[in-house]
Amino acid sequence: MWGDRGAKAAEKRVQRFLEDYDMQWRRVAPVFADRSTRRDAFSQWRELVVPLTRDHVVGEHVRLDSSFGTPPGYGVAVERIVRSEVEGDRAFVLTEMIDSPTRQKHEYVLEREGRGWKISSIEQHFDDPRTPFADAAQARALAADAAPDASLDEVPDEQRTLDEVRNFTERSVVHRRSGEESEVRVSPAGTLVTTSGVLAVLDFGYDNDDARPLARSVAPGAYPVERVTGFGRNAALRVRFSDRMPVTWHPADLPTGPGHFFGVDAGSACIVDLAAYTTMSRRAKAAAFTEYMYAPSPSVQEIALGPSDVGIVAESGYGDGQYPVYWGLDETGAVAQLVVDFLVLVTADEEGNLRHL
Repeated sequence: MWGDRGAKAAEKRVQRFLEDYDMQWRRVAPVFADRSTRRDAFSQWRELVVPLTRDHVVGEHVRLDSSFGTPPGYGVAVERIVRSEVEGDRAFVLTEMIDSPTRQKHEYVLEREGRGWKISSIEQHFDDPRTPFADAAQARALAADAAPDASLDEVPDEQRTLDEVRNFTERSVVHRRSGEESEVRVSPAGTLVTTSGVLAVLDFGYDNDDARPLARSVAPGAYPVERVTGFGRNAALRVRFSDRMPVTWHPADLPTGPGHFFGVDAGSACIVDLAAYTTMSRRAKAAAFTEYMYAPSPSVQEIALGPSDVGIVAESGYGDGQYPVYWGLDETGAVAQLVVDFLVLVTADEEGNLRHL
């Protein structure tokens, strides 16, 4: 019913938005430029954005009043439409920034409203959003470095006093330095589905092709994931591969060698099937990241990685930093758990040994 008419209508909506944004930006730009009136500029901008949002936007994911820049972030003066398409109840209109040395693009995601379209999100890209981060051959090459019998190192001395079983025990704790009290709670976080058994743990804000496999792989399957919270934050995540309790813990290293701490710069962490995550389209990743960003804090949610695989993404404790990942083995030596510890419920003694509160 919609076909090209739907795509053209979506394109027209974006074109009108670009024109209206440019008009409102030009009205208030002199106010920002004049030092004597700059103090009132943001209040004027917020007022001008109200009709812009009302006429063109649906939902809560487009916040036009949160910033003002020169040159403008959007508008006919800085970007041009290059493509539009319709997929089901959504339309996608791609623009290119006119003078961008990095070939920056915006993909306007639109939802139907009556017989028309409105913008539900605006995603930034530097490559075609329809393309995957890596192709299937590249994903297979990365996954080939993992094995179910990969050797596991011993936990470093200063971490041997950590007790991840205690970490996931509900209790009352007191922060050693601040004296703040908190209840520790364990709750379901979703289900991890992996069709390859090769897992990756990394910052969800990084590009997907930055993912590298954990050296030890697991059996393909669907596994429950739990989180523990304390002090109003996510304290840890754990994937349960069986009902058995771990009796030993080992660093979840990469195939390249020791290195079970992963870096976080976007305040988030994800546990994913490596192949499904690296071959995810840039469009699908942008949509998942937007949903994650607007989830209630401390957030944790499932993310679809394709037709079968499902990952888990969560806010990472106190935000950016370095966080350890551990394999927990049961009494038979089989993998029972994978734990990502955000170190919220951890303290260090005078010798630097880490302990859970």
